[in-house]
Amino acid sequence: MPKTIFGTTEKSNFILNMGQTTVRKWITGLLCACIILPLIGSALIVGLKGSNTFLGSFLYATGFSCILFYLVLLLRKDIKFKDCPAAFVIVGLALLAFASYYRVALSGASQEEINTAMLGELGRYEGLLALFAYFGIFLLATAVMKYSSVKLVFDIFIGAGIVQGIVAVMQHIPWAFPSDFRKLPALVLMKDVHLSSGLADSPIFYGSFLTLVSGVAIAGAMYEKNMTRAKIYGCSAVFFFLTGLFTSSVVPLIGIGSALVILIINEFTAGKGGTKFDSGVLNSSRKRLAALLLAFAAVFGLVFAFQGINLKDKPNDQGEAVWRDKSIAYSDAFNRLFIVGSPSPINYDSHWKIGAERSLIMIKEHPLLGVGPDLMAKYQVYKENLMIDSIDRSYNEYLYVAATRGIPSLLVYLALLVMTFIQLFKGVKQFSSDREKWFRPALLAAILAYSVQAFFSASSITVAPFFWLLMGISWSKFLDEKK
Repeated sequence: MPKTIFGTTEKSNFILNMGQTTVRKWITGLLCACIILPLIGSALIVGLKGSNTFLGSFLYATGFSCILFYLVLLLRKDIKFKDCPAAFVIVGLALLAFASYYRVALSGASQEEINTAMLGELGRYEGLLALFAYFGIFLLATAVMKYSSVKLVFDIFIGAGIVQGIVAVMQHIPWAFPSDFRKLPALVLMKDVHLSSGLADSPIFYGSFLTLVSGVAIAGAMYEKNMTRAKIYGCSAVFFFLTGLFTSSVVPLIGIGSALVILIINEFTAGKGGTKFDSGVLNSSRKRLAALLLAFAAVFGLVFAFQGINLKDKPNDQGEAVWRDKSIAYSDAFNRLFIVGSPSPINYDSHWKIGAERSLIMIKEHPLLGVGPDLMAKYQVYKENLMIDSIDRSYNEYLYVAATRGIPSLLVYLALLVMTFIQLFKGVKQFSSDREKWFRPALLAAILAYSVQAFFSASSITVAPFFWLLMGISWSKFLDEKK
């Protein structure tokens, strides 16, 4: 007799009695939507000023759809909750996030603070609902059932990176599509060049995105046996590195550099001769790696020669008092979104130092549940002694989690990362014996490199969904099974 939900008939029968092939297509389709819809939302922000209030809607549409379909999979018994240890950790993170919000709601906070804890700060939208959406994307990604589905997700992810890269180049050219962020000093070939932020809403956040997409692109260029796909991935990796140099931020260099180092180590530890291919000049993974390194060096050299590499967050030829208004963090939070207090003209500390100091104050005052999801900015601007130099992000993701959601949330989050790294290293061992599963080192490079750059960046709804998606895929037990 067909399965039903609560005794209902046709609609629930269709959902619960879908064939396995249909289920796989639904999972793949939803995961692809988790890349495409947020990209559309980000494009609206860049193209239509004042439209960023809708950004959270695109995330909620995908995240909560993932949660609903994950529940369907549990009802169908396609998956078992107990088979994925990370699922229990995700539930713990969700409960702690809800407790952090509930503390705000019961603390006598203003309605504005309560709304911010639920929906997120203006222009950020990373409140409780966004966190739940992340967790939903992660859970559904753990149920991806086919290697071909992972490849399709990777292809769309690379495509999203190319789209963002094109926007980043347009933003960099002053007469094309200038960004909201400060201009660089006069250069050799171009003057008044703007910083690139792609569709990530900030050069720093764009650097985080480049970290994830470059990890996948470099691994695909090295190990994909389909030469056409490998060339596309390789050219994309070089293109991503180029646009990373247009951000005037160290984040993409730290992130992409970490991904590259991880894959180099993997290449020389996973097998004596690397991966061999049937034909072509680049007929081994090591030759492809050498070609990538040469291309990266050539791009760096050309940008350095014709434009210059400006990674400092202040111009050398101007007074110390003005650099704070031109830093990326304050251009983003103060000049663009107007959600923090003004920067002090006499404080020359970096935004990393200020963010760390403010985070530690919040952790000390609210160690268990933090000040509330996405409430870092409001917590400071409502206190007179913290209003000047207030900042809405720690620019250290780990401090930010502890400051806004409490030390227990940070510990559980770190536990999830450690568990994921163990899972990924096990997967890399499988790659040593089955070179077609190059998605394993790709996931390792992307997730581990993202975790490194997170010490210098912050979570954003324009980037974090991709991180949780890739991390969820790394937990799929179906990808370890034989075809």
